[in-house]
Amino acid sequence: MKSTVHFAPYVPGQDGPWDAHTAAHLLRRVGFGATPEEIQQTVKKGFETTVEDLFADDREQEAAFQDTFRRIHGTLVDFEGGGQFQAWWCYRMLQTQAPLREKLTLFWHGHFATSSQKVTELPLMHQQCESLRRHAWGNFHDLVLAVSRDPAMLVWLDNEANTKEHPNENLARELMELFTLGIGNYTEKDVREAARALTGWHRDGAKFHLRAEAHDPGVKTFLGQRGHFDGTDVVDILMQQTATPRLVARKLLIFFACPEPPEEVVTEAGELFAQMRLSVKWFLRDLFQSKFFFSAACRRTRIASPVELVIGTCRSLGVRLSCQELYTSMAAMGQDLFAPPNVKGWDGEKKWINSAAWAVRGEFAKRIAALASTNGVGPRLNVGRLVPAGLADPDKVVDLLVERLLDGELAKEKRAEIARFLITAADGPKLDQFRADPAFREQQVRAALALILSLPEYHMV
Repeated sequence: MKSTVHFAPYVPGQDGPWDAHTAAHLLRRVGFGATPEEIQQTVKKGFETTVEDLFADDREQEAAFQDTFRRIHGTLVDFEGGGQFQAWWCYRMLQTQAPLREKLTLFWHGHFATSSQKVTELPLMHQQCESLRRHAWGNFHDLVLAVSRDPAMLVWLDNEANTKEHPNENLARELMELFTLGIGNYTEKDVREAARALTGWHRDGAKFHLRAEAHDPGVKTFLGQRGHFDGTDVVDILMQQTATPRLVARKLLIFFACPEPPEEVVTEAGELFAQMRLSVKWFLRDLFQSKFFFSAACRRTRIASPVELVIGTCRSLGVRLSCQELYTSMAAMGQDLFAPPNVKGWDGEKKWINSAAWAVRGEFAKRIAALASTNGVGPRLNVGRLVPAGLADPDKVVDLLVERLLDGELAKEKRAEIARFLITAADGPKLDQFRADPAFREQQVRAALALILSLPEYHMV
């Protein structure tokens, strides 16, 4: 029977509202921000329909993405270096009409962390990303099997050197330690036996290849089971362990719900994921409709990753900016796509914030606020869409920006400080000029926008 304490359904009207703030919370977590128009459309659509539609793919757009990639790869764009693959992914995140699939692709990229620093064949990294996207909300068993056979992963964890004469334990160890069970739920003998089962799992260029002559066909004893196991058997057995759904559910909770989920919530989530037979879609469906997801513990409690900050800001403000520049900003903030720092991926949360990264976040805020309002082909931020040109009341301007960027959640004292900042020039307060001079008013609105984008509150999602 399904767990019902923390994952009991959230009932709008009974447990809380289904309004713009509630919808914005959902859209921030399942994707990368949203415009006021998108938020209002979501409210009108209704709660249950919105959650169901999260798992709907836009096949027409996906076909267009694939066609565009084929056309520009190796012709208009050199994807062999210079951050072009990363910029391409930024473009997809900016434009996608299936944001949850893209957000999950990012999550799995951190879970199955693989780096181009070692996998120097960048097409293999792109191929892995495509595989993560295809399996994003499918069955976890199928995803782990696909990743275990993925050429980039085989290179990254040295399984091409794993033969029956010289077993290499890297893939076997990380498969258990990081991808499924977690430390303490296996022995060193299990690692050795799993490595034997994975011998011969090599590649032929960009394709998985089983080298039969390199495989150890002997009997193995793995996690209490005995047989002539190969890599597929190892994955099957890992999926049978109670530690696997718990570890994965916990990481999904941290990524989508709150940074430090209580142990009782983790336990319930692990049981739910197991009951769902490791279906990521059905687990997330229940999570996104749960009382826990809409509780105070999950509202503005996560620190935005660089990707969430950069892409979310651009999507929610309608910013047009070079994807290469977006990728460069993310990397400078500490999240270099296709190059996680180690096999554990990015630690996230407080590790995102240090003096250097915070300075880059501040510069990004200033860069966004300074973008031109013109309709040309270059970078653009239409300030008139944020604050109507004729709005000359500084308090109302602040309220509008706070509502747009922070769901209206900012202390009165800080609102007052921003209102004073809004009318203050280098030589002192200029309230009359703010009211009468549209050019001065836009200049000050841009400065206030940069200030709000730099507030710690804005960096919580």
